[in-house]
Amino acid sequence: MRKRYHSLPIWDRDSCYLNVWYSVNCSVNMSSGAEKPFLNHTKLNLELLNVSLEHRTVEVNSPIASYDQRQGESNTSQPSIDLDKSPFLFSRLDNIFVVLGCGQAKLMDHENVWADCTSICNNSYPAQGRNGFNFCQTPIPSTDSYYLNNYRVSFTRGCEGNNYSNSTTHAFLVDRHWFSHNYTKPEDITRVKYAPLSLLWKTKSGDNASSDCNRIAYYNPMMGSYVHCSCSCPLRHEGNPYLPKGCDHGMHFFLDRL
Repeated sequence: MRKRYHSLPIWDRDSCYLNVWYSVNCSVNMSSGAEKPFLNHTKLNLELLNVSLEHRTVEVNSPIASYDQRQGESNTSQPSIDLDKSPFLFSRLDNIFVVLGCGQAKLMDHENVWADCTSICNNSYPAQGRNGFNFCQTPIPSTDSYYLNNYRVSFTRGCEGNNYSNSTTHAFLVDRHWFSHNYTKPEDITRVKYAPLSLLWKTKSGDNASSDCNRIAYYNPMMGSYVHCSCSCPLRHEGNPYLPKGCDHGMHFFLDRL
């Protein structure tokens, strides 16, 4: 029988998980009938798109922030999904900050500005797949503590007197690999109002099933100190090092798949 591995470092046995934050539930799309996996904690409820054991990330569909410039307010802000007290963090390394439309948007953590993007407003051009008219993208600067558990997007209205005073501006974090390979036009994202986003998972020392784990201490002013563990299978073994006996010898693993 072919051996099956659960993708996330959260499963012990079928229907068991490390804690409720890692619970995954499949929901049926009523229109298509297709099943989709969700991180179904009440504070998350995010569609799960991909898992990387190597980079310790999950890719989820995250709502994007939008600003209707007809509101009249010159400045407004919107919060992100709340990862506080969860084992997940927004990965600054794997995501970029993107603005679609006319105006300026800032990615902020409390009063700290982590990214600032301003597009060139021009109603003669559609939003482009690079910095320019009605489009802006920027990486998130890396620091010693380069993960976020919360952020907000702050919008500033575009120039008065142009047609974009009646338009909508969108700003969001998005997985940079997905964006570079899949983005072609604004409607790819603005129509569905979601964008793929990478979250890093962190585990406590006692949570890991494998002894082949590197433990790195981090400090975040808002979160305090915590230990992040990165696990890998021994040489010539394959599988999921986050599971009990999750690493099989390479030859056995090969035979299991025949």
